[in-house]
Amino acid sequence: MKTLKLPAAMIGLTALLTACPSTTDTGGVTPPSPGSAVQATRVAGSVTGAPAAATRAVLIVGSDYDFANTGTVKGGVLDLPLTKAPDSRSMFNLTSGGGCTFTGSRTNDPSVALFTDVELFSEQIDSLAFATEQIVSGGTAPGSQVARLYSATAATVKGTVLCANPDGSKFTAALDVVLNSGWNALEYAETNSTLTLRSLGSSVRSELKATAYTPSVLVSLGSAVTITSDAGMSVPARLYQEGGYTGQVSLSTDVPGLTIEPSTVNLTATTLQSVQAQATAAYLKNLGVNPQRLDTNLTFKYSGNDNYSGSFRVIVKDTTGKQVGGGNGSLEVRKPGLTIGTCGSNYLELYPSKTASLNVCGYSVGNFSGPVTYSATGLPAGVTVTPVTQTLNGSSYLSLTFKSDATLKPGTYPITLTADGGTVKASASTELRVPAPTVNIAISSTSYYGQQIYQGGTAQLNVDVSTQNGFNGQTTLTVTGLPAGVTASPKTVTVTPGSTTTTAITLTATADATLGNSTIKVTSPDQSANSYGAETQLSVRPARAALGSTVGEAVGATSGLWAVTAMAYDSSSNAYRNTVTRFTTTGQSAASAAVASQNSLQLIRTTGGVIAFDSGFVKAPALIADDGTVTQLPAANLGNLTAFTRRADGQGRVWFVNTVYTGVGGTATSLKTWVPATGVITTVDSTANYGSGSYDAQLTLGADGKTLVYLGGYAGDALKIDTATGTVTKLDLLKSSGATSAAIAADGTIWFSAYGQLARLNADNTVNKFTAVQTGTLTGFDQSNPAVLWGSDTSNVYRIDTAATPAATTVNLGSVSKAILNAQGGVQVITNEYNGNTTTYYLSQLK
Repeated sequence: MKTLKLPAAMIGLTALLTACPSTTDTGGVTPPSPGSAVQATRVAGSVTGAPAAATRAVLIVGSDYDFANTGTVKGGVLDLPLTKAPDSRSMFNLTSGGGCTFTGSRTNDPSVALFTDVELFSEQIDSLAFATEQIVSGGTAPGSQVARLYSATAATVKGTVLCANPDGSKFTAALDVVLNSGWNALEYAETNSTLTLRSLGSSVRSELKATAYTPSVLVSLGSAVTITSDAGMSVPARLYQEGGYTGQVSLSTDVPGLTIEPSTVNLTATTLQSVQAQATAAYLKNLGVNPQRLDTNLTFKYSGNDNYSGSFRVIVKDTTGKQVGGGNGSLEVRKPGLTIGTCGSNYLELYPSKTASLNVCGYSVGNFSGPVTYSATGLPAGVTVTPVTQTLNGSSYLSLTFKSDATLKPGTYPITLTADGGTVKASASTELRVPAPTVNIAISSTSYYGQQIYQGGTAQLNVDVSTQNGFNGQTTLTVTGLPAGVTASPKTVTVTPGSTTTTAITLTATADATLGNSTIKVTSPDQSANSYGAETQLSVRPARAALGSTVGEAVGATSGLWAVTAMAYDSSSNAYRNTVTRFTTTGQSAASAAVASQNSLQLIRTTGGVIAFDSGFVKAPALIADDGTVTQLPAANLGNLTAFTRRADGQGRVWFVNTVYTGVGGTATSLKTWVPATGVITTVDSTANYGSGSYDAQLTLGADGKTLVYLGGYAGDALKIDTATGTVTKLDLLKSSGATSAAIAADGTIWFSAYGQLARLNADNTVNKFTAVQTGTLTGFDQSNPAVLWGSDTSNVYRIDTAATPAATTVNLGSVSKAILNAQGGVQVITNEYNGNTTTYYLSQLK
């Protein structure tokens, strides 16, 4: 077997790895004759299995022949003397070149040529077989054979050569040779990607064994085939008889309508007659040409309707129909004719009892011109077509009209467009599609954001169903994609052609339905594939309780929350009368009180109740107990407030930052405390930069009341305050990071949000930013689970788990007014909803 084209470096070694390996199987019995002694400059001996017609021999490896030395085969006995150097193109450096790496010792890097087999030819230089000189005794490796190596110089080489093939694979050659200048006989063995070359021992004996080639026929065409008429074209052809093939063969092609005359050929054991042919036989063979052949003319004819340009293959079969060879050719058919095809849409859509048109184009081929009738065949029952005749002179554009009756059934039907020009015809395939009667489904959401449902509640999903393609009757609607805990029963509706039916599907959510957003879809077995609008977003939200139409300022309570629920002007007292209500966690009113003010009312949570004070400090503040009892407090004027804490610390103090005027154009901003019970106001610090007039400042009190974090907005610094000592520390990293809200963990660690993302100030004064964690504005750490941090924005609440790597769970609640920590754990969320007339406020609890 000779399959390799030899590469530039290590060419012979690479070729050996893909040549067929020789095998010797003695069955464990020592042959009575141990073969023949190996000669370095001659290959000689009886060849087992040599074809009777073999008369000539040369060395070979892969596809490389040594034509400098030729031998004879007589009666199966080979005699191939090696007296001349091989062609220089067969030479390569044994241990270097082509990306190969040698490891070992060498006296020289000789230029060598390596051959592993002997090619056996007929007298006509036809390859009949290859012979391998197999080692039968004295070898060092199982299955080894004798290879012939020509070396330009003497050398001793011992080591390994590692080479890479073009495909990236690697192989290794193990060398242990002492080379003479000239021809050498070596032991050669191959296993997978490794070959071995060794000098032969003195006791080595060998036998020659031949492997015959499978006889076949190679067809070579002398020119391309060009057909412009029914007469076809005759081209010179050579049928090479590989392996001495003889007998009758048939000739055909792989192009429908392309035939060969004669279709059968008789191949005989002919010989080359001319001296010139014999003299050039070896040269031709080296170029891959097999001189034993039949020279003849083959006529190609084409009966197809369509012209053709491209390659084709000649197929050679024996009398039993078995393929025994072939060849390739180039074909161009330019017979006068025409082609047909669709223009624009490549299919026709037709409904029962309707008429539809399909645009068709015709084109001349080979200057054809004349009248052409266009039509269609293969039409389904209930469909007819009106043929159209036009004169074709280059191109035609027309519409074929198809008509159906009421019996036409839905489906996709393959049909054939035809063009009949008398002596020439053409056809093309297309489809006739009859759509089934269907319905279109569209969800008409009550909100831009999709459909909402609350845990433990129900919601109505409004659906519009319209007909398409004449659908008339009932269809069943099913909602898919519902999250866990939400169900919807299928609903059957009746629809009629030309109308839209609107129906409502009831969604039901359990009390523990999975919170979050899901994409749901309304489907029907009769739904059109082009039905759009059947999907919407379903937002499952926590259960909610209505608080009324007015909820203003709100803070946490011992249980539930306090909120300003009404503000009405009392002309008799020239003041506003505010209603402050305490709601339970379930949204029930537990207590309420009336407080007068001249301006909007502010609330501060304190032990056992809430402090309500006039933001303009015209009216004295009041303490409202959890049962609704009101106690007036000493008057206090907190001045121009920049920020204040929404709850009192453990000592009953409210911390605040205010700005006072010190003269013409002068102001001073400082940190102070106010004890509502006594009315005492104390300045804690006036040296830090609190940012005079910063409208976006925030003052956050830690859960234990020991630490304050002040974010001074655009004008002030970020500060940390020890409430026991009044010590103020700048937090430059919070300022430079763009902190807009902060929360203090139970261990004193400061967490903050910057541009809506989570960050943490570490004890070593470094900052970790968790950019994948959305926070909104931080509300604070959970009162029951200290690892949970809460945040919110105008639509969502964020539950942030700060243990290990922080991660946030987002819960959409629609329009969020405020998020307030629940003293018993979790967060209380006030939302609002506008129904077109009034706004209603609701309370939800998240854990």
